[in-house]
Amino acid sequence: MVGRPVTIQTPVSVPAGTLTQSFTKPPGKVYLLYGDDRVFPLSLTMAAHAMTTGSSVAVVDGCNQFNVHLISRFARERKMNPDKLLRQIFISRGFTCYQMEQAVTNRLPAFLRTIHSSTAMVFGLLDTFFDEQASLREVQQILQRVLVSLNTLKTNGVSVLVVCHSYNVLPEERNRLFATLKTGMDRVYRLEVDEENRSKLFLEEGRPLATVKRLDSFTTRCSHSEGVPLPAGRLKNLPVLSDSSRPSNNY
Repeated sequence: MVGRPVTIQTPVSVPAGTLTQSFTKPPGKVYLLYGDDRVFPLSLTMAAHAMTTGSSVAVVDGCNQFNVHLISRFARERKMNPDKLLRQIFISRGFTCYQMEQAVTNRLPAFLRTIHSSTAMVFGLLDTFFDEQASLREVQQILQRVLVSLNTLKTNGVSVLVVCHSYNVLPEERNRLFATLKTGMDRVYRLEVDEENRSKLFLEEGRPLATVKRLDSFTTRCSHSEGVPLPAGRLKNLPVLSDSSRPSNNY
């Protein structure tokens, strides 16, 4: 059974580096990061930090928010070879709730074993679940199966970061899906933007935080529209891009 995280009565403000470090070590956890579009650059910065240690990262993208240019920029700013990092990240896209279920529950675990990786991210898990062509009862059942699969990955030593927007959808009954998603997480982080357009990260639910050193802050200069569309159904290695290359629909 998927357990519920410990609820922190008052959300705790934490630096982005806290999330980065606690996610990568030790392995074996499921975290949720949600908020506005800035959650995706933050999560990709986390992925880049993980890759600098030699880890490979698999991403399942259900909302077209993957940005290959951010990974390249991260490397160049640190005088690293962008090609090396791009060879360590893999992406699969899902365009329906059924494709997302198959990607997360079947293909992702097998693919992680193939590349000997213990780090995965899922972007926009619920975006496809709000399509009313699938009944609420059906998507609730799919979500439960996905949560069981994520818990199994955690048990097997995989760290999974689920990243999504703040949801408030119609019909309102579908908002229950987000509440259900939270129950399957070890920690829930919320990203907010203050009046001065500064990002602030809060720990809403989870186990008490350990003391960790602060890591590099993240930036949000990339555009969320620069995603790299890839075919659904298979995890693919991103091609190496030169500085003059642009993502296209043909990868």
